[in-house]
Amino acid sequence: MKLKYYPKPNQPVDFIEERDIFGQIKPKGVSIIKKAWHKIKNAPDLKVKYAQLGVRIIATFFDLIVVLTVLLIIETFLFKFNYNDKYIMLYRFVIGAFIWIFYNAFFESSGYKATVGKILFHIQVIDMYGKRLSVLRALFRCVSKVISILPLGLGIWYISTNPRKQGWHDLLAGSYVIKP
Repeated sequence: MKLKYYPKPNQPVDFIEERDIFGQIKPKGVSIIKKAWHKIKNAPDLKVKYAQLGVRIIATFFDLIVVLTVLLIIETFLFKFNYNDKYIMLYRFVIGAFIWIFYNAFFESSGYKATVGKILFHIQVIDMYGKRLSVLRALFRCVSKVISILPLGLGIWYISTNPRKQGWHDLLAGSYVIKP
């Protein structure tokens, strides 16, 4: 006697895939850490030249000059160079942080794949597959730089020892900084 297979009525359909905020397919029953490690281990080996720590630091200083120029323009119109009020100093810091984060996220997710400083030194930010970063991934990469900087800059110094020249923020965001 042959048994016939009938699917259970409450089972989800196999062809529907859940996706996370970065657009990646969520594996069922796997933690976020295991998923990230699996993606890093199984990422294709890109035949690119990775950007060194020194060039990245110099490009960041050029980006800092661009952002400080924008902040100086905002300072002239909004705060009139008032350095006595502690709340205005807090506003300066918050506005500066937002401009820095959105400046990096906007330019790194653009077609240039780089900020102004990175364009000057011919380096780009790409994802694990060699494509440009999404806006959300670029935002996450910029915010996670705090994790690289806070413990005495160890996450930044990790760039010099990593074979793919990734800092902790690059590992978290799944990105590479390359010289095309």
